[in-house]
Amino acid sequence: MNREDKLRLAQKCRESGAFRPADPSILEQMPVKPVRKFFDTGERKTDTWIFDGTHGKKGQPLFINLHGGGFIKARADRDSVYCSMIADEFQASVWDVDYVLAPEDPFPAAVYESCSIIRYAYMHAGEYGFDRDRIFLLGHSAGANLACGALILNQREPSFRIRGLVLDYIPADQRQNPFTKIKKEDYSDERRVARALTEYNYLELYMNPEQCIDELASPVLADKETLSTFPDTLLITAGLDSLLEEGEEFGRQLIQAGVSVTMRRFTNSPHGFTINRTGEWEAALALHKRFIRSLII
Repeated sequence: MNREDKLRLAQKCRESGAFRPADPSILEQMPVKPVRKFFDTGERKTDTWIFDGTHGKKGQPLFINLHGGGFIKARADRDSVYCSMIADEFQASVWDVDYVLAPEDPFPAAVYESCSIIRYAYMHAGEYGFDRDRIFLLGHSAGANLACGALILNQREPSFRIRGLVLDYIPADQRQNPFTKIKKEDYSDERRVARALTEYNYLELYMNPEQCIDELASPVLADKETLSTFPDTLLITAGLDSLLEEGEEFGRQLIQAGVSVTMRRFTNSPHGFTINRTGEWEAALALHKRFIRSLII
């Protein structure tokens, strides 16, 4: 595809989706409302939505949220509901990063921007009043992949430390054609085939085929030494998700590298369930809170 074809396909993907917008009444009841800010993180100004639940307290934790959307879709109102909940629950600040999107800014632009905003937060903690020793990364789907890419970059030139990492249904191995993840008996399931086509389009728009073997794209390819630098991690997978196996394989690799990992499969849930509040989302978000609370002291 040429650039114009990619832009047309991206627009079509952005206009479609399996999930409806958040209920307006839920948005209205959010305990913490966001304020938009552009941080000068280096090459560009990073678009960020700040949820300040600190009530003026200094030295509180910071959460950096990286949304899903196949690397081509921007943050959505459902992300706001999640970030508001985290900010209120832990009386903390949440920076919800609206990172650059493909195909306008293809791989690895979003990886580098994610790393830059984390580094910026760590270096400017005193200015913004949060505790730089309690910075957490929250990544969902594509955002989970970007969080890992940022940590891999940081291992090459260390400039920040992360207290804890939450990974929801991570696409960890971009080498695989999404259609090969469908069992033969499931090819009659129109929803599974449609999902595979969506994932295929996302990859086509995000990167060139040869880039899939880069560890910044496929964190399962990172070596043990690199993975050993990861913080305590909560890794959630969904039983009805085509990314289930690669997500759990990545979790096993983290464990083998010596990382403390809490790994949980939610058997009856689809991809995207924690943020989109479907399947076993309530139990998953309760697990998010327990994991964070265990590290936040």
